[in-house]
Amino acid sequence: MRYMVRCSFVFLLLSSFLFGADKDQNLTQPQDSNKTIEEPDGPVVIEDTSGLSEDELRELAKEHDKAKKQNSLKIKDVVDSIEENGKVNVTNLVKKEWDELTPTPRDGYDWIQTKYGDWLKGHIRSYYQRELEFDSQEFGIYTFELSDLKQILSYDVMNINIDNVAIFTGIIRYKDKKITIITGDALYTFDRNMIISISSAKDRERDKWAGSFSLNVDIQSGNTDQSDFALQGHLQRRTPKNRFMIDYLGRYSTKDQEKTTEDNRINGRYDIYFTKKFFYTPLFGEYYQNYFQNIRYQVTLGAGIGYTIYDTIKTEWDVATGPAYLTTKNYNVDDDGDIMSRSLSWEFNSKYKYSFNKLNKIRLNYKFSLTDRASGTYKHHGMLKFENDIVKDRIYVDTSLIWDYIHHVQQKEDGYLPKKSDFQILIGGGLIF
Repeated sequence: MRYMVRCSFVFLLLSSFLFGADKDQNLTQPQDSNKTIEEPDGPVVIEDTSGLSEDELRELAKEHDKAKKQNSLKIKDVVDSIEENGKVNVTNLVKKEWDELTPTPRDGYDWIQTKYGDWLKGHIRSYYQRELEFDSQEFGIYTFELSDLKQILSYDVMNINIDNVAIFTGIIRYKDKKITIITGDALYTFDRNMIISISSAKDRERDKWAGSFSLNVDIQSGNTDQSDFALQGHLQRRTPKNRFMIDYLGRYSTKDQEKTTEDNRINGRYDIYFTKKFFYTPLFGEYYQNYFQNIRYQVTLGAGIGYTIYDTIKTEWDVATGPAYLTTKNYNVDDDGDIMSRSLSWEFNSKYKYSFNKLNKIRLNYKFSLTDRASGTYKHHGMLKFENDIVKDRIYVDTSLIWDYIHHVQQKEDGYLPKKSDFQILIGGGLIF
């Protein structure tokens, strides 16, 4: 009789979980469960036509989370909890549920769980190139590699760009290397490798911007009075569809109160992604000034296309190329030279980054131009930079090796012919924001 009671109790317990799981699974089924998405030529926007408000969408996400939790208790869990005397140890079942308990996003906060099991509360700022930028309540803004995260639960509605499929708007749940996008119309699940970018659907402008700057200073006095100053800056705005970047490098040096270096370089570009790998650049430009290469200013404007060769956790490599229009004005020239020249050019740009670990990385930026003789024929700008974070993603020290080259330089009116190459090593520190 006791044996029958024990078996009946186990049967009832199993039935409650099985039927309960089936009931809750129905809550997660999309209204259009057979809905398929044809792969388009470029990213399209999948609009939520359900008419649900953000709060109603969050309630739908809660139902999805509840179903996941109830499904997590398997028959094996119950069987494993049966002790030698035939009784079910309910304590073990409660422990299993507690171990898998996840917080419910509320009060405007998102949650992430690290691979070590720690939960952090805050705001998802963005995800791009396999890195999630998270504003934690405890630690401030921190960048996580996606491989270091076990779960992501968003409170706010996000924009998610899925490679070669579409841009979705919904609440996200990330677990087991897959992302689930919850909308009022349907649930969409994709492998994490298909995620191009994630950004807030609230369109907060401040979350789209990131940048850094570094200052290099070297001052000597005594037998030789020498001062070297260099400023580097990078600013970027990115969304799921596009990005805008601008870089600045300025150098100024004096020796015994005489100027020995003076140059400024500003590069800017606007890229539009139509797949995870391919992008086109409707506009890129550069302003360059170098006193000792006899360039008062040189302005480049062009358009082109680009391709992402590598986009992994450790390696990033983008290349871009296209035609441009080049205008150059010299400080002065000899009788055979032109003070002003205009020409067409062909531009090539490469940006490479390799991360040795979370604190140390190397960057190699290289660009060259092919144009006519009056504008230099061939010129390039290369920078090799070693970065070491003192405070991760906040404060760093760097060493930069720079090589500028112009094949045909313009001779000055006094007969002086500037050298073709300029080399410089910069050591300094900077901030990331």
